[in-house]
Amino acid sequence: MNKIEILNLKKSVKTEKTTKDILCNLTLTIPKGEVFCIMGSSGSGKSTLLKILGGMDSISEGEVIFFEKKMTSFDESDYERHRRDDIGYIFQDFNLLDGLTIKENIILPLTLQNCGPEIIEARYKNLLGFLDIKDFENSKPDKVSGGEQQRATIGRALIKSPKVILADEPTGSLDTRNMKSFIELVKNVNQRFYTTVVIVTHDTFVASNCDTVAFIEDGHIGEIIHKSDFQEDFHNKIIKIFTQVR
Repeated sequence: MNKIEILNLKKSVKTEKTTKDILCNLTLTIPKGEVFCIMGSSGSGKSTLLKILGGMDSISEGEVIFFEKKMTSFDESDYERHRRDDIGYIFQDFNLLDGLTIKENIILPLTLQNCGPEIIEARYKNLLGFLDIKDFENSKPDKVSGGEQQRATIGRALIKSPKVILADEPTGSLDTRNMKSFIELVKNVNQRFYTTVVIVTHDTFVASNCDTVAFIEDGHIGEIIHKSDFQEDFHNKIIKIFTQVR
């Protein structure tokens, strides 16, 4: 089962007076090796879904089968391993540590795992040319552009060789030129490493560069469309559907 299966997933949160359903019987399949997009309006549940996939939020009901592993059977050590080994994260605001250089930020996950220097250096060198960061690897984050910081976050996610990269509004802090550069880099990551990438976004241009787009509305999946079915009309189809669900 080379896929992520989400089956009748429910996520509820208790308030002072009531219980609110964030996700409602959500069912979705994310195939291995795809660049998969989840679109929805603010408050639709898309970021909550991403947190559950990343092991950062709990499941109220239903099941997530992560490449044959049932996440409802995870104990805390399983979740810790899942977050450490299976998942790479890309954030909108980069989440780089200001006191570290770009290189030190990228290798940080391996440093925290006490990997040997030879392993760290070998993995870093494998990414160095691919990410095109040689010219600023010794700079601090505040000395480089937003696009260069985003390249570093991709490197930090990749250096662990994760099964899945989760990206939450990854282009929200980028201008148009850097957004296009980011998209091309993600495509290259997917093709070179066959890494599954799940992107949450409200940007239709970003979505149009993904293999599949699933629209989430009021906590459940509505329409799912595939780029292979539309080709040149894919962007227009996304705009039409997204306008209806907003």
